[in-house]
Amino acid sequence: MALKSLKKILNVKQPFGIWKQVLGVILSNPKIAVPFAIISGFEVLALWVLSCSPHFPFSILLAPPIKSIWGPVFLHYPYIYELLPRIFYYAKLILGVFVGSVTTAMAILMVARVKAGRPIELKAIFLEVLKRYLTLIILTGILYACVHFVMKQPQVLLFKYFRGHAKLLFVGPKFWLDMFLPVLTFILALILQGLFVYSIPYVVLKGKKLLPALFSGFMLFFKNLAKTLLVVFVPMLLYIPVTMTRGNLNVLADKFSPEIVLPVLMFGIAIGTFVVDCLVTVATTFIFLEAADEK
Repeated sequence: MALKSLKKILNVKQPFGIWKQVLGVILSNPKIAVPFAIISGFEVLALWVLSCSPHFPFSILLAPPIKSIWGPVFLHYPYIYELLPRIFYYAKLILGVFVGSVTTAMAILMVARVKAGRPIELKAIFLEVLKRYLTLIILTGILYACVHFVMKQPQVLLFKYFRGHAKLLFVGPKFWLDMFLPVLTFILALILQGLFVYSIPYVVLKGKKLLPALFSGFMLFFKNLAKTLLVVFVPMLLYIPVTMTRGNLNVLADKFSPEIVLPVLMFGIAIGTFVVDCLVTVATTFIFLEAADEK
């Protein structure tokens, strides 16, 4: 019975059959992965530059804000590696808005052209997406702002609560911060990803403006709620090892060396940006195109 329900949700012959289509399209058209390789390359470059921020010539630009915001101690070894995950997070936000918005839109347009039997020309697709660049960066900026604000609130509220209380619902802070908070964060990330995932296709494939694209994207998400959440959920499971590894950076740094932060963050780029984002984008574009065909 459950198997039949799952087939109905995905509208495919076999459970999770959509992934056969997704992987088949990516493997037969590897150019679809190029936009994600581009944004991954930008992130690796940003990570390397930030790790070199105490050294000339990068110190000219990066040392003053680090010194004024976090303190001069973080411009010295090994403290720069303690700060690196935090400043790299903000670098990812900036790159996501100004570069990731374009690369995601390019991938969506590539999938649409493959499904329509049209050839993929990277230059033509880039120029086509560039026409909507302003809308794309505003839309992506709204998404990242919402994610940043919403994802931080549970942690802020819990820390604020446990400053004056020993327990919450008869349970101490260790349970809420170490077990409940990661699960809640994952669920929030899943919902937010699904909520905004159709807005960019409406901009790129339907030519909608910002507000209509947001509204139409939300409507399509709620119309395909179960299917979208399931499709987004599967690739996001791959990011759990990254989250667990990053949560134990202090332990790894003590056991090995402070430089272990670099490969851990690169591992996050490889899994999160290149693999997970690629799979989510292609799979949800399939759902978007299927919904468009039904109209």
